Amino acid sequence: MKTSENEYKLIYTGIFSSLYFTQGVTQSIFTVIVPVYLLNKLGSLDTAALSFMFSIILTPFILKLIYGLLSDKFGSKRLGRRKPWILGSTSFTGIMWIVLSFLIPLLLDSNPSGIIGYISLLGFILILGVAISDTAMDGFILDICPKEKLGRTTGTVWAFRSLGIIIGGPIILLLILFIQFELILISIGILTVLFGFLTLKIPHNTITEKVKLGKNLKSMFKKGENWKMFSFSFFMAIVDGVIFTMISLYILVQAGVVTGEGATLDLLKKDVSLYGPQAIITLFIGVGVILGALVGGSIADLKTRRLSVFISLALTTLALLFQLIPAEWFVLLVFAFIIGASSGWSNSSFSAVASEYSKKYPEATSTYYSICTSFINFGSQIGLIIMGIVFSTVSGASIDIRLAFGIIFIVMIFLSSLAIIPFLLLDRKQYEYKLKEDV
Repeated sequence: MKTSENEYKLIYTGIFSSLYFTQGVTQSIFTVIVPVYLLNKLGSLDTAALSFMFSIILTPFILKLIYGLLSDKFGSKRLGRRKPWILGSTSFTGIMWIVLSFLIPLLLDSNPSGIIGYISLLGFILILGVAISDTAMDGFILDICPKEKLGRTTGTVWAFRSLGIIIGGPIILLLILFIQFELILISIGILTVLFGFLTLKIPHNTITEKVKLGKNLKSMFKKGENWKMFSFSFFMAIVDGVIFTMISLYILVQAGVVTGEGATLDLLKKDVSLYGPQAIITLFIGVGVILGALVGGSIADLKTRRLSVFISLALTTLALLFQLIPAEWFVLLVFAFIIGASSGWSNSSFSAVASEYSKKYPEATSTYYSICTSFINFGSQIGLIIMGIVFSTVSGASIDIRLAFGIIFIVMIFLSSLAIIPFLLLDRKQYEYKLKEDV
């Protein structure tokens, strides 16, 4: 079945959003629930070990170029290029969640010294399925969504993915009070499979000519303009891998729930649960992410892509500067909301720009976009490593945990601000569809 971009319907965004939401929930379990669970189980948590665990779990996203190549090159006459990969990866992820539900008792009884390794391995396997489906869906959206709706569409699906990441964990923590955790994991697995099959309702574009990936790849990596885009991708998300975790931990320190010395965080009182405070923090961040993504995508479509990117970078700097202000924990929650808004805004504005560049290669849209997201995830990984090194170094020289966090935030401001350099070097006509229409 073939569809024109002009026939793109709102229900398609809804189907994509449901899938992105389940992807976010999968990530949330490892990025939101697991750190709090480890701190409760072990009593103390080394931040360097936490950064290492995240870097392993997020590794599949660095390999998105491979998934993009496969998604562009191989498909089926009946299902097109994207649906086989979406159906296969979502089914794999869903089944893995069901299998994991039977492994939970063994994991909970495992040796504390090896639990980070077990979680890292399980996270890697599950996120692999998420990364493949994410890449295929990116390509699917680029295939069928018109340029004037790209900002709002990518902003909406990113908002739902972020919704899953940010509030998926707290919702699961609430459900655990009434439902067995194993049943929750089984439900997530079933929903992941069902949402994947909903994509069968979306008509797809069919490329009749043989896809020449080699020729397209050569062009992508040969042109200097594309390297500017890749550099912009790298720096745009260099603090994304660590910012929410650091903000959450900092607020917990300020609230007196967690104390610290050096690079180690400890529960101030052994009988205090972190799940409640963490749920409140992630709620504020999550609302900010959703609103930021929706507004940023709308401005990118209705105004200009450039304006949306400028606002996102300024908002990120402002949000991190607010963290340096000595304030009570409840004031920091407001700052956390702004952090969330800046993250959502940044991702929707970036997606609009990257999508425009991807459409220059209609045979390989998923490949180009996956290259951009690979640079994003590579930047995120580098950011995790830098933050781990800085935190350990600063903590070794001072026992004031708040000073260590302050320096971390300053480093984040510097790194995130570097994205403005490659962005200003981009050819504006390449990403502003309105300028193309005026020519």
